[in-house]
Amino acid sequence: MANQRKTFGTVLGLGITALTLSGCASGPRTDGPAGLTDPAAVVESPTATLVVHGMSCPLCANNVDKQLLEVPGVSSVHVDMGTGEAKVEFLPKARVTKQQLADAVYKSGFTLAEVRVP
Repeated sequence: MANQRKTFGTVLGLGITALTLSGCASGPRTDGPAGLTDPAAVVESPTATLVVHGMSCPLCANNVDKQLLEVPGVSSVHVDMGTGEAKVEFLPKARVTKQQLADAVYKSGFTLAEVRVP
């Protein structure tokens, strides 16, 4: 009986994990930047707001955050799942391109639709 409970608990846990992970990246991901104009352009601002398609859970936001923080020149990231936006701050004199940001978002399982600068 104890063995059956353990097996049931394992199966249930794996099922919940699978459902949680399958819910991520469920949005309209494409094979590249969706609406970027001039992806090779350097972002000429200390901050940018990225519009990301497909984020639906905290794990999604965490994946986007991690990948963006790996881009050289990115100093901080704040992801808002409710708006589907990621606010990115850059180091002084950083030369980050829209393509670098799009690649990071794509690696996290989502599509970068737009880069807004103030």
